Amino acid sequence: MTDMRANKGTISAAVAVALVLAAAPAHAALITFAGADDGAGSLATAPNSVAAAGNFDAAVAALGIERTITFESSPLGAFSSLALASGITLTGANINNNAQSIVNTTANINITPPCVNATCGYNTTAGGSQFLLLFGGTATFSFNEGTNAFGAYLTGVQNGGETITFSDGTSQSVDIPNPGFSGGTTFVGFTDADKSIASITVNVNNDIVGMDDMRYGTDPVPEPASLALLGGALAGLGLTRRRKHMLPLKPIQT
Repeated sequence: MTDMRANKGTISAAVAVALVLAAAPAHAALITFAGADDGAGSLATAPNSVAAAGNFDAAVAALGIERTITFESSPLGAFSSLALASGITLTGANINNNAQSIVNTTANINITPPCVNATCGYNTTAGGSQFLLLFGGTATFSFNEGTNAFGAYLTGVQNGGETITFSDGTSQSVDIPNPGFSGGTTFVGFTDADKSIASITVNVNNDIVGMDDMRYGTDPVPEPASLALLGGALAGLGLTRRRKHMLPLKPIQT
């Protein structure tokens, strides 16, 4: 007969492993989050964008850990390559193939009509002042460890056809919403569960666009309790298997 105590130990350990694995969130494919507010020159007048940002933040939290880059600690002025955080680099070129810039104002841009928040972009960080200014062209964010989510406020958007492009194994493109001819505020982001994206490029054509509060996702660090449970479960499986093989042979009855 089969030793039921050995089976019971094996089943208990297997259940523990299943419970640990079941704690991992269910993952889906590429999901986008976008909102636009025509003419909005502040987040206070941009409810659609703020709502989209909130939905994006909640989705990233379900996948792992969200980090935010506000550009407040970045040096003001033009850059060819800018270290934003450990393992994250920003490069870019404007419509004249010159460098993009970190700014705290757009008042010095010589255009007609003059720049205002809704047409040339602005800071969206509470209590902050700095933001990334994209004078047309592109900005590329490189992630040494990869990312599974990306989002940001993009302000002053006035042209259609502006995109965020990347590869998650295949070429992907996410549209940047155009609030309207008078500009305004947008939020656009995406989650791409189970992917590790090394490079993401924002393309703003011939537009003047501000970018701020850039968010990205990182893989979660396993909780110590979960690791201990999983380790104990695996050890239990090995122990019960050894016990099963070491059961003494019963004497043959004659």
